Amino acid sequence: MSDSLRELWFRGTAFNPAALSDVLIRLVDGAAGEAGRSMCEGRDLPDAVIDAALGLPDDILVTPDEAVRRAAGADPGLTPEALEALLVDPRTAEGAAANPSLPVARMHALLDCCSIA
Repeated sequence: MSDSLRELWFRGTAFNPAALSDVLIRLVDGAAGEAGRSMCEGRDLPDAVIDAALGLPDDILVTPDEAVRRAAGADPGLTPEALEALLVDPRTAEGAAANPSLPVARMHALLDCCSIA
């Protein structure tokens, strides 16, 4: 089977509205190519899929690609508590800082910590 056909299947499955969490979780693995990152950036996902993409819990069976992890950290559906935890983890800090749900006051606090005027 060709790589291009596999990519098409991965992307199609990633955006299939009928795909359940257990199917989508399989796509956060780096072996699924760009599909996992695209999925995390381009659609609302169940909490279980976001947790898997972030590598939570640590005993999860898949190892998310770094790009997938960053994209999942930017999910606007994350709670403020989850964002706080992600901001201090180097694996997820970039996505969390890019999260549109991050309060502006917290953005200022991040820059203050870095001594940015």
